[in-house]
Amino acid sequence: MYVKAITTEKEFDFVKNEWINFEKKVDNKNITSSYLWQMTWWQHFGHVNNGQYGYDKKLYILFLYNKKKELRAIAPFCIVKRKYKKIFYYKVVEFIAQQWGATYLDFISSNLSKNEFDYVFDWLKKNKKYDYIYLSCIPEFTSNFDLKGENATVFSGCPVIERESYSNVREKYYSKRLKQKLNRIHRKMIREDTYINNIIMNGENILNFFNDIVLVSNSKKYSGKHSIYFDSKKILFIKDLILNFSVKCNCILLFYNKKLCSYNLGFYYHKEYFAFDAAYNRKIVELANYSIGNITFDQLLEDTLLQGIDKFCFGTGIDSYKLEFTKKICKIYNVLYKGNTPISGLIYKKRLSMDRHIENNFLKELNEKIPQGND
Repeated sequence: MYVKAITTEKEFDFVKNEWINFEKKVDNKNITSSYLWQMTWWQHFGHVNNGQYGYDKKLYILFLYNKKKELRAIAPFCIVKRKYKKIFYYKVVEFIAQQWGATYLDFISSNLSKNEFDYVFDWLKKNKKYDYIYLSCIPEFTSNFDLKGENATVFSGCPVIERESYSNVREKYYSKRLKQKLNRIHRKMIREDTYINNIIMNGENILNFFNDIVLVSNSKKYSGKHSIYFDSKKILFIKDLILNFSVKCNCILLFYNKKLCSYNLGFYYHKEYFAFDAAYNRKIVELANYSIGNITFDQLLEDTLLQGIDKFCFGTGIDSYKLEFTKKICKIYNVLYKGNTPISGLIYKKRLSMDRHIENNFLKELNEKIPQGND
């Protein structure tokens, strides 16, 4: 076996075809591990330096080959400097894009043996100095990482719906309260002669409504919430995602009196749908009691399920409104490994302690929202 390290943006460009072809070969289902997502993310955030994204990030993507020179795995790593108390820097190996915006991240591989998996980390340890390895957004269905060890901790979850007909999903997954609410809203719309129409569009067509989408999202401030479009870099990143994924990018837009009142932006990827960003307009007071966000998700689910998807992912976070649609959660993990510097042991213990605290808080919240024994 041998490893090829991709350390420059020129090399990142050069391996595009090899990476994309390998994704198809192994049927990679993690859109945020895909070449298009990873490259787009790096172009916009690879050189951003702050506490969230880290400092002085360097590409360190590892391609693993067997003796027959067959590609066996891609590990989309980067080396990040993290700051402690504004004076001390330490080096961390992270996944590209785990710093913001990812749903699931993992090695791109299929039937990877433990020996092959371990070889990647052994090679990394011999060829690079770092204080620890901190890999985030690893889904519970990974076939690569051991999530039962002490170095693996849950930090969040993604509500999901498995492939079913829309009628079955509504009956099987929706909460009783949500079904009653949607029925009540439907009757209310008929009674009050309120007409809300929806349009579903893909790719560049979405950009024709992008300014309206930004305005709707920014109305979150009236509810004390944050819009991702307050950040100009994220705006450019999302625009490029829409262009790069083209027809795989999907947006449902709801209009009231010819004005955008709600939207939900997401992506199709290998028969899965990833909801990425959604909002409703808090300034349209006439719709305050119509649960427009719920209507949008309901209509989006009906449309995507008709496309024959295998899974609908609501995005990271167990928000209460998501759990009205499904109680099925894919847990998402952090995995931590000691580094190869004199201070790595101390930093490892401190980071693991913090992660255990995060895990306990998340599991407590999850149990409060979905008590043990409930589906």
